[in-house]
Amino acid sequence: MRTAYLFETHMHTSEVSECGHVPAREMIQRYAENGFGGVEVTDHFLPGRFTSREKREVFLRGYREAADEGVKRNVVVLPAMEIRFSCGPEDYLVLGMEERELLDDIPDTVCDMKINAFHLFCTSHGWLFYQAHPFRPGLSVRPAAWLDGVETINGNPRHNSHNDLALQYADAYDLMTLAGSDAHQPEDIAVAGIWIPQEALTSKTLVSYLRTIRKPSFYTCSACKL
Repeated sequence: MRTAYLFETHMHTSEVSECGHVPAREMIQRYAENGFGGVEVTDHFLPGRFTSREKREVFLRGYREAADEGVKRNVVVLPAMEIRFSCGPEDYLVLGMEERELLDDIPDTVCDMKINAFHLFCTSHGWLFYQAHPFRPGLSVRPAAWLDGVETINGNPRHNSHNDLALQYADAYDLMTLAGSDAHQPEDIAVAGIWIPQEALTSKTLVSYLRTIRKPSFYTCSACKL
């Protein structure tokens, strides 16, 4: 019988994301207390911020702190990003990256890339590319051909992400789906996630699992209205 693990796909650390209010180690402590077996650290990768390998080392500070705490708490911590491009305010989750790839394979000018070109870049590296909270007010959902999937459950309580519209869009275009807390503050932690098997708890096996399943089982906090 396979063991299923609760997995967070969208969280930020105060070490890297200016909008984050919880240090990485505290994040992992709280996720462990809430029964999560793994998390992706998706700090904000913004235009003009991480334009050299040295600066991408800075970007990894939150992930590295979280990963160290994860060893102590028995929580698997994987590197990822929530990237924004120069062409607009939309955000995208990139999953399946390894630390070396983030440092060495990401171009210094990545945020100036066209979105469809970056999607192809992700595909060539075996990463997954989801649009985060695509139906929040002021944002534009991107063409399905430019995406692997969309975040259909976003748990951030300070935004109306119109998760119902995101699910309708995913269904209409057979896109992959994702659920995450979008955790920035203590009250955001562990409100949403997905269930994955133990063998999917690495960057590459997670991608393989999600490509196969496409619409994983979601977890949402019973006390939260998502």
